[in-house]
Amino acid sequence: MRTLLLLMLMAMLPSAGALELSSRHHPVGVGVPETMKLSEGMKADDQGQLACSTCHGVENLEKRKREDIEEIRRRHADDFLRGGPWKKLDDFCFQCHDEQPYQRLNIHVQLDEQGKPGEENCKYCHREVPDRKHPPKRGDLKLRLPVERICLGCHLNTPHLNAVEHSRKPEEEMRKRMAEAEKTHQIILPLGEQGQVSCVTCHSPHQKGVIDPGHPAGRQVAERPVEDGPDYQPSRWSPIYRADKEARLVELERTLGQPVNLDYRRLVGEVLMRLPAADGSLCRACHQFDD
Repeated sequence: MRTLLLLMLMAMLPSAGALELSSRHHPVGVGVPETMKLSEGMKADDQGQLACSTCHGVENLEKRKREDIEEIRRRHADDFLRGGPWKKLDDFCFQCHDEQPYQRLNIHVQLDEQGKPGEENCKYCHREVPDRKHPPKRGDLKLRLPVERICLGCHLNTPHLNAVEHSRKPEEEMRKRMAEAEKTHQIILPLGEQGQVSCVTCHSPHQKGVIDPGHPAGRQVAERPVEDGPDYQPSRWSPIYRADKEARLVELERTLGQPVNLDYRRLVGEVLMRLPAADGSLCRACHQFDD
């Protein structure tokens, strides 16, 4: 949602005039609203309107050819967008724009301040709101999409490393370990329609308390608020992690045409997990490791 900020601004503000600008470009030649304060170092032109120099520190950028802009951006990363380089474009935009209206809806926040479920969020995934006190069987959930696809309506199919590699049918021995883990921990590790591992095999889609915590579908790790998501801390293993991924990173950088920073961070606060991942419990529900 937030990554569409510039497109939304284009729809709301006047045309950029005769300048040859891309469809994702912020309008220029428009006045700064009284309710908006430009960030330090950003100035309007003599008519109080936005100009190229408002956001860009590259001299005479408006006179450069469009086909040269990408090279200019790479060579002037610190001032192509003032105050750069910016890891996320949105961070630059929110120097002037209010961030709150552009926040992405988190449908996993399903309980209000009184602890009651907001049924509208349920309907993003379910055609009908299930009975939370008596969770229906798998075939009666009335999901809008197959369970292995429904998360992809909001999330990437590669939200973390090795996500794609996990999306396969477990071998018979692994299925036995999963069944034993379900019995031991009194949880569920649901598979997709074709018996493959999916997002909800490891992750619970429901905020803790939506389903009775005594029910296997309601048991989960919830060390942090859903709104905050998981928490990570720097790790001394990061250089080793980068070295292990070096070949893949080189290829990715070649494809993207820009450096890629990858750091390993230690998981210290979990949420929406069937079992703890930080101590390996979740991994051992499927995999067997040598001592």
